Amino acid sequence: MKTILLLLLVLVSAISTQAQSYKSAGDFRQIKNSTLMPASAELLIDNVTVYPNPVVDLLKVSFKSNRNSTAVISLFNNIGKQVLSQESLVETGNNLLTLDVRTKAVEPGIYFFQCVVENEVITRKLIIK
Repeated sequence: MKTILLLLLVLVSAISTQAQSYKSAGDFRQIKNSTLMPASAELLIDNVTVYPNPVVDLLKVSFKSNRNSTAVISLFNNIGKQVLSQESLVETGNNLLTLDVRTKAVEPGIYFFQCVVENEVITRKLIIK
């Protein structure tokens, strides 16, 4: 029994250390059909900023892209229901996308913003006033 507890403690400690190293590397992004990766990895989009937070009317998303593509930006409420979605063209270099949250479907509260460009998924938590 002591051996099992000791083994479990070592395993939890190792997982915690690995998670902490990812956390210190910055925010996370997910690659579809894969695992979480640190944002510093060589990927299609980089330097993603979602602002302002909290947002009142227009949500802005800025990022740098390595090639032309299409982005789908979406808002999900706190129970996971998609309440807003918009598709936009992404050009090589710096991009600024804007999402108007002044619709009847978007009430004040906590939401999750998601940006999907090809196989990359960027997710942020935000507040809408």
